[in-house]
Amino acid sequence: MNAWLYGPPGAGKTATGRFMLRQLTQIYKVYGIYVNCWERNTLYSVIEKIITDLRILGAEKPDTSFKIERLQRFLKDTPLVLVLDEIDHPAHKERNSILYNLCTLGNVGLVCICNSRSFLYDLDERIKSRLNSTQIEFQPYSVSDLCYILSLRAETALVPRTWDKNLLETISEMADGDARIAIQTLKNAAYYAEKSNRLKILPEHIEKAWKDASAIKRTYLLNKLTADHKILFEIIKSRKEILSSKLWEIYLSVAKKKGIQPIALRTYSEYINKLRDLVLIKAERARVRGRVRVFRVVE
Repeated sequence: MNAWLYGPPGAGKTATGRFMLRQLTQIYKVYGIYVNCWERNTLYSVIEKIITDLRILGAEKPDTSFKIERLQRFLKDTPLVLVLDEIDHPAHKERNSILYNLCTLGNVGLVCICNSRSFLYDLDERIKSRLNSTQIEFQPYSVSDLCYILSLRAETALVPRTWDKNLLETISEMADGDARIAIQTLKNAAYYAEKSNRLKILPEHIEKAWKDASAIKRTYLLNKLTADHKILFEIIKSRKEILSSKLWEIYLSVAKKKGIQPIALRTYSEYINKLRDLVLIKAERARVRGRVRVFRVVE
């Protein structure tokens, strides 16, 4: 059985995938491998990662087909669970190649992690049919969920009476369902309180810490994006709002000036959806211009 895990950043998809692998390998002695497709974004590099982790001897030859054949032989009587995190990052053609070849291996269960299920629908029909994945949606954490998570961290890491439940609720509301932002904000707020020689974390420490955490998250996400994603984002950022057709026109002009081969028009929507899934931009129908989209950066 294959699975497709999707949901916004900070909803626990990667943590769940890694936890599942630990349980399978430690308790049930099943082979399990985690692959970050930001770093391994080609079929060859994914297969190389699997070969290396499984320590399959005799697969050193730098040929993808040869490595797949050796891997298939190894897995003949051995089940493998493979977590493919950020499966939306590889280019469309490469993503199809990765999933198609892994689905044909046999004895392999795939857990694909992605911000959106739209990338699943965008796969070639033959691959969707082979994958036949169970779709599991990760909703953003509720305020009470985040409060519970933060209370565990605070009880472990912070001095008693330097924080209270109201403080954790404030951070949880500001984090808007993102556990990573909430945890980073609490950590930064504690740092600012200590730096200012306060015996308790105060609202001004939370406000400053939240801004820092939000800026760090945006920088982190942007650094992981392709040059084309960054160009699109910067164009949108430089304007209060911009029509989809105008964005495409300006993007082509900027790409030409930078000497970058522009993406195809058919993949333009996929790139925009990626920025939306990462909550970097908003998209909505124009109110007075018919069925066209208007983009703006999320503040």
